[in-house]
Amino acid sequence: MPTLKDSRGYFYIRTFGCQMNEHDSGRVKDLLLEHGYSLCEKPEDADILLFNTCSVRKHAEERVFGRVESLKALKKKHPNVIFGILGCMAEAQNDSIFRRLPHVDFLCGPADLDKIPEIIDRIKKNKSHIMHIEGFKAKRIPEFPKGRHVRDNAYVKIMEGCSNFCSYCIVPYVRGLERSRPSKEILDEIKLLLDKGTSHITLLGQNVNSYGEGLKEKVDFPELLRKIDKTVGNKIKIDFVTSHPKDAKTDLFKTMASLDSIAKFLHLPLQSGSNKILKKMNRGYTLEKYKKLAKEYRKLVKKSLFSTDFIVGFPGETEKDFKNTLKALKDIQFDAAYIFKYSSRPFTKANEFKDDVPEEEKERRHAMLLEAQRKISSEKKKCL
Repeated sequence: MPTLKDSRGYFYIRTFGCQMNEHDSGRVKDLLLEHGYSLCEKPEDADILLFNTCSVRKHAEERVFGRVESLKALKKKHPNVIFGILGCMAEAQNDSIFRRLPHVDFLCGPADLDKIPEIIDRIKKNKSHIMHIEGFKAKRIPEFPKGRHVRDNAYVKIMEGCSNFCSYCIVPYVRGLERSRPSKEILDEIKLLLDKGTSHITLLGQNVNSYGEGLKEKVDFPELLRKIDKTVGNKIKIDFVTSHPKDAKTDLFKTMASLDSIAKFLHLPLQSGSNKILKKMNRGYTLEKYKKLAKEYRKLVKKSLFSTDFIVGFPGETEKDFKNTLKALKDIQFDAAYIFKYSSRPFTKANEFKDDVPEEEKERRHAMLLEAQRKISSEKKKCL
């Protein structure tokens, strides 16, 4: 195992999941670099192995279990190597991870990532398991370290958590309720990124449309975009994920259309084309409302791109419900669609429902939607 004279040791970090996790991993990297550690590219070269995880789907968790299990021989070879599981999976699975992966040294939830250097120091001294999952008692979203390392593309977290409680979604239970950052804090971070040469920024939030709720200042998401545009001018491009259909409004579309810095791209998860299933998912809108939003967006934001998410095999989804979803995909003509098979998640309301769609049927529906979207995307590319 290599060592550096001026380093406290090497760390390796692997990220599973969404852009929010990528953002959080970047913050952890910078914290450890600030504390004198050095980054390495191979787990075999590391003194500290970190896995930043996702719990949105069971498959994502199983990938983590499989990868960390495959590396346990490193612990036998180098007993002082430290394994840490971070993020949503640590929050959701907590001490069951220690039972399944006893070579893991610590768990750290997404609200406590700034404590990682301190946790590592404690493990080095005491050689004991640590579970640092304090939840979301501290409402404030931590800022990035001032010495942030950036590339051409960067993420800026404008809010975190979700208060929608869609019946299938674990996010409120692992990332807490919605919390927004003050606009000045966001603008200061963007200015720092500009000074460092970033050319593209993605604004992150589980539901960016509800940005501003709970803040003392009177600012909503379209107003934040206007403030950002005034700050960056034509120097860089800005996009954002993810929007929720129940909170998407005309003002957002008009703002996107009017600001040169804002990319003409909207990701608006539909999830199902069946109103029965949408209600059971607790999504807060109907297919008819969604189609109206899609039409308005395309009318107001010219030469724009439009993507979505679908879940197939949700409890109670009949063949008729699925055909409504397939029809919605074809009617709306998305530029891209991310399609997932339903899997039950702990804590959620849907976890109480009978998972009554057979796995082979989920596979069939998943394949049909993928093929339909592939054809649509292919035709759209021909028209470019």
